[in-house]
Amino acid sequence: MANILKRINKLSTSKEKILESARDLFHLNGYNNTSIDDILKSSGVTKSNFYYHFKSKEELGLLILEIRIREYEIKFLTDTLGDASISPEKRLKNYYKKVTSFHKSLNCRGGCPFGNLALEMSDINENFRLRLSEFFNHWQKIIEGCIKEGIKKKEFRDDLSSKSISQLILSHLEGTIMMVKTHRSISPFSNGSKTIIKLIKAA
Repeated sequence: MANILKRINKLSTSKEKILESARDLFHLNGYNNTSIDDILKSSGVTKSNFYYHFKSKEELGLLILEIRIREYEIKFLTDTLGDASISPEKRLKNYYKKVTSFHKSLNCRGGCPFGNLALEMSDINENFRLRLSEFFNHWQKIIEGCIKEGIKKKEFRDDLSSKSISQLILSHLEGTIMMVKTHRSISPFSNGSKTIIKLIKAA
């Protein structure tokens, strides 16, 4: 029994090592630029162990995407934009602060894992494209909910639709992350977020 439990624990650990290594490599080097051999070298896991847990690199990539989506929803969207204890404007500011802090902690490297993957995979892999499209729509809807409440409370201007504003915020955010990555500077966040809030704030 002890040997069986030890084997199960070892298999679980090897899967975690694969996920952790692949997650970092996909983010920093790109999905297509990361080979299974790169993942094996980084994780220290054997090829037989890899294929015990995953049928393919695509299966691994889609699982990592799901993990990242769940984490982002909890750590970024729910904890900030979903915080009903504070005003919608404060929620939006907190969201920008959290995203800025995350990219600052990465020394402005890596970019947005979702944006990176969308640019890299949308034209060549329908499974990735569809899941990313679904998530971006969900992400935009959460922002829209915050904006809609802000309009109702007269914090945000009411001459623009909440949908238009939320689409602007998400599009601007992805573009800003690209600039942060390119310039190796966090300043596009601080300048851009202040401008967006100023533009949508009620007079």
